[in-house]
Amino acid sequence: MKLPLLFSTLLVTGLAKCPDVKSLDVFDATKYTGQWYEIARYPLIGELGETCVQTNYTLKEDGTIRLQNLGKKPDGSIDSIMGTATVKDPAHPASLSVVFDEGFRGSYNVIRTDYTQSALVYACDSLLGFTLEYGWILSRTAELDQTVVDAYKQVLADAGSDTTQFSMTPQDCGSLF
Repeated sequence: MKLPLLFSTLLVTGLAKCPDVKSLDVFDATKYTGQWYEIARYPLIGELGETCVQTNYTLKEDGTIRLQNLGKKPDGSIDSIMGTATVKDPAHPASLSVVFDEGFRGSYNVIRTDYTQSALVYACDSLLGFTLEYGWILSRTAELDQTVVDAYKQVLADAGSDTTQFSMTPQDCGSLF
């Protein structure tokens, strides 16, 4: 998780344009805060081999969201990264820009959430003519019903994203927070 988000993906879909995946029109950051478990993700070098990836979001007084990501490395140690998410444009409150404390930047777009059970997050960047996709399926608990996972994958597939790249994230460690 300590590599630049922009360069940390293994998923390079070629010279295609980013799929047109819309973030939520209405987003309540207060309801979104708290702990989330990563259920599935597109490949990321920064999380290669990690299990039990979890995130905690805290809303700050200035309206930014402080985040901490934790994950268990293959050697058993805990990887941690912290950052701050800011709304890019008030007209699109679920499209966030994240700056990690190490200086790395990335996008974080909430595509779907019910705030209490699950969320779908997606971002896509073009770099040197290549398309880099990032996707996460999150849950408030360590498990998520497969029908929800499938529905979220379908949202991205319908937009043209290659959801076969999703891999499930084992959550057999309990809470890391």
